[in-house]
Amino acid sequence: MDAHDAGERLEEIRTDVLVLFHPEDEPAPRGRLGRLDWILLGALSLLGARGKFTGVRGTSALLSPNQKVKAERILVMGVGRRADLSMTAVYRLSYDTAHTVLNLGCSRISLDLPCRLLPQESPEKLRQAFLEGFVAELKRGRPDGEFSVSALPPANGR
Repeated sequence: MDAHDAGERLEEIRTDVLVLFHPEDEPAPRGRLGRLDWILLGALSLLGARGKFTGVRGTSALLSPNQKVKAERILVMGVGRRADLSMTAVYRLSYDTAHTVLNLGCSRISLDLPCRLLPQESPEKLRQAFLEGFVAELKRGRPDGEFSVSALPPANGR
């Protein structure tokens, strides 16, 4: 298991799956997810407008990058309402995310952790909590599997 920081630009990351997070109470994607949505010609915004993916906790959207970015797949996980987000919720989210990634059969995983959604917590504490649960669940789900997990550094220090 290899876990490290990915310092590349979003669209340059070569990975099986690029995982980002979207809260239910943000009508439009923001931050890196907003940039990615723009690159993908509003694919996620369109799903939201149609009511197919709104960021409700426990939901996800799998997007095809159509060679607009180097990631093979883009997975957007719903985190629920921002007011309900806590470190405990982040830990649970890490397990849900790992289950979804395992179901996709991916081994190279890049994560844009939801640091900006929990401004009261340090990005390092959030990263540690998420990766602890995520990596444990990957190992439990595929004990003999080889995984490469990278986390993008927080945008603007968050």
